[in-house]
Formats: sequence, structure tokens, C-alpha cells
Amino acid sequence: MITDALTFDPAALRDASARGDGAATHRLAVLTSMGLWVAQSWPEALRLLDLSAAQGHGPAADDRAALTALPDLGQWLTPPPPQSLMTGPVILAVPDFLPPALCDWLIDQAREETLPALVYDPDTGQGLRDGIRTNSASQIGLERMTMTLALVRERIARVAGLPVPGLEWTQVLHYGIGQTFDWHVDWLNPDEPGHAPDLAARGQRIATLLVYLNDDYEGGETAFEAGGLRHRGKKGDALMWANTLPQGGVDPRTRHAGLPPTVGEKWVLSQWLRGRAPAG
Repeated sequence: MITDALTFDPAALRDASARGDGAATHRLAVLTSMGLWVAQSWPEALRLLDLSAAQGHGPAADDRAALTALPDLGQWLTPPPPQSLMTGPVILAVPDFLPPALCDWLIDQAREETLPALVYDPDTGQGLRDGIRTNSASQIGLERMTMTLALVRERIARVAGLPVPGLEWTQVLHYGIGQTFDWHVDWLNPDEPGHAPDLAARGQRIATLLVYLNDDYEGGETAFEAGGLRHRGKKGDALMWANTLPQGGVDPRTRHAGLPPTVGEKWVLSQWLRGRAPAG
């Protein structure tokens, strides 16, 4: 049987799938949806997902059920146009970016695996606990990736006009009452020694996209210093902004904060986007 600790090798996964290993088939479906080590094909990925579910792999059946919340593939891959929220920095709203049922599913995927959220250490580039950020986060890397999230990532890339391989691993963030991510920027400072290796390998964080996964809370706005903007979308709405200027430099006007909820809890999907796949 293929396990997370063993392989992402497509040949080994195909062999295991042919022996009826639903977990291997599901992983192969995810790789095919993302175009990792195999040719990207949504129809083939869906076929493999159905096969995995038929082989009795519960996570594949759950993944397939989540896809029923999505419209047809062509409509899904043509996201609604963003709407500008202000002059100056490029800050955009995308209403109804995800269906409510999918928002609930994403919260369920994250709820049991949240950890204290980290910030970038400017000296080492590693994750660091810091009082500026008191919320929690659930990062969904390749081992936890599903076809449903792969389709969400494809939609994010298309609305941003940036390549899917440039997406960092998706995070789902949780804010309890009073928890915050205080004033900060998402772009990496090229003058900080800890940021230099990451910038060389992956390039700058060109854009950030948030999706509000619930709206049954008070407070919790996304605040920008520029223009005093305070924004809070309804469930399923997205907020996107450019961290860089058209000529390539960073945009300091994108300094922002995740304000604390005063009632209830807040869940958001957070996605940082780069301009290319990692080097090496």
C-alpha cells in the first residue's frame, strides 16, 4: 500500500492503483489535477478520483462529494471579474468567489489541524512566533492536497492572472475573539538577509488573495493603512491585492492588518502568489 511516507512517484502510484490501492489512486488524481510529475488533465484527474472512490477510499469519496458544490468546469475556470475598492494601491474585491458549501468544507478540512500562526524571521527566513500575530493557521501542503482544493487554487490563479506553480501552499486561518495579525506587509524585503534565499528561489510575493469562509462574527475586518480602508466580505467573497508595483518594486501602501473579531470566530483562506515556480 502507498502511504504519505513512501512516494509521490507516478509509476509507483500507478502500480499500486492497478492493485486496487484507493489511496494511491487518489494521490495520482491530485497530482494529475495539479500537473505535478504527470501531464495536467482535469478529465483524467476526475476519472482517477471516481476510481479511487470506487476502490473504497473514503477521502476520495469525500473529495468527490465536495466537488458537487462547484459549477461546471468551464464556468468554474472563468472566475468573476475583480472590482476595484480604491484608487492608489491595487486592492480588489471578488464577490461570490467560492460557494458557501465549499467554504464550510474548507473550514472542516482545517479545523483539526490548526497551529499558532508564524511570521517570517527577517534574519533566518524561518517561521517565528511573534506577538504581532496571535491567530492560528492550517497549512495544506501536498500531503493533504485534494482535487477540490486543487480546483480552488486553479480558480485563484486565473482571477489573479498568475501561474498555478507560483502559488505557495494554501493556508486556512482562524481568528478567535481578540486574536489578530497586526500591521504588516506580505512582500518579502530584499534588504533582509533572511529573505534573500527565498526571493532567489521563488521570486517576490506578487499578490495576496483572501476568501472569507464565514460571516457569522463581528469585527474582524481586513484593514489597510492606505485610505483607512476597512473591508469585510460576506461568506465566499474574495479580497485580492497587488504587493508589487507595475515596474517590479514592492508597494509599501499595502501595509495591512487582520483585525480581531469581537464576537464569534473568523475563518479565511489565505493565498500568497508568486510569479513563477520555485527554482531548483
